[in-house]
Amino acid sequence: MKKQLYIELAMPVVFILAAIYIIIKAIPMESEGVFPIMSAGVLLLCAVYLFMEVLVKREAIVKLEGVNLSMVGVTILALAAYVFLLKKIGYIIDTFLLCAFIICSLGYKRFGIIALCSALAVAATFGVFKVILSVPLPMIFLDF
Repeated sequence: MKKQLYIELAMPVVFILAAIYIIIKAIPMESEGVFPIMSAGVLLLCAVYLFMEVLVKREAIVKLEGVNLSMVGVTILALAAYVFLLKKIGYIIDTFLLCAFIICSLGYKRFGIIALCSALAVAATFGVFKVILSVPLPMIFLDF
């Protein structure tokens, strides 16, 4: 049980350290660092909560039984390809392809619905980041 407890505590500790690192790096960025600080703050709060939950309950909070590890690996590779291709083919095409791939990998077969959901996801995230938050996105076209 003690070994399992250490494993359960390792994840929130790593996330706490990552959040603190992001906050420290983002503070000198002034206005550009607001979004990373907010994101890291949420990560920090969730990680501290998970850490306390594990300590209080002393049982496995994150259950990995039944997880399809091959699909986890494929998803990680897809995200790595997304990051690699982002500056090469632009945000819109790259995000559309990632969304379509993820939806297809979940077992959906209706390509019209997949295309519509992917387009809506691109439009929503584009609206939030580019229009509302004014975050510069790598664009091949539609750059404004």
